[in-house]
Amino acid sequence: MAFEWALLEAVRSGKAPTTVRLWVNAPCVVVDRSGRSSAEVRLEACRELGIPVLRRPTAGGAVYHDKGNLNWTLVARREDVWPVRWPSELELLASRALLDLLASLGLEGQLKPQKGIFVRGLKVSGMAFYVGREILMVHGTLLVCSDLRALRSVLKCKFEVANLSDLLGREIDPWSLASDLAIRLARAFGAGLVEGNPSDHELDLAEALRPKMRQAEGK
Repeated sequence: MAFEWALLEAVRSGKAPTTVRLWVNAPCVVVDRSGRSSAEVRLEACRELGIPVLRRPTAGGAVYHDKGNLNWTLVARREDVWPVRWPSELELLASRALLDLLASLGLEGQLKPQKGIFVRGLKVSGMAFYVGREILMVHGTLLVCSDLRALRSVLKCKFEVANLSDLLGREIDPWSLASDLAIRLARAFGAGLVEGNPSDHELDLAEALRPKMRQAEGK
């Protein structure tokens, strides 16, 4: 999660290009930039299960991450995705990529603005946004084979959720969807796509920003 903060700073400063990132991480709960969505978290359950509560650089509600959840991120300088200006525009473009991916799997998805992507009335993806003077970020989740029992234990869920693996009736590796989703996100935002790894600058910055990320749990 610290890398999300680092990526925002690196693109803002011009030390990284507009970036699409696909990633998974260990179990955690992630709240918004201000920490207000901590009210949606069952903190006692998090402590009992040893699940940390982390903070991201965007607004929105609390979410659960684990290795069965495919996270996706796009960070861009404004001039690279002009004329996108508002969170609603980011949501619409990102949702096109997700809906297209779902269609390729034989699933019909629906965007419910400010709520997420749903299949058969069940939420499979949520997203959050940061819109600054120079920089834009949209990132979100895609439930592939996540531990939904743990998710429901640590979050006060607003919607019923589902994994893509359950909807399709077969096992899916989250990483098997990463390349296709990256391509679709880049296409939706009119960006070229060149595969690469995090720079030393980004990794060092992420390490330095870890305390900022963990303020939500008082560390």
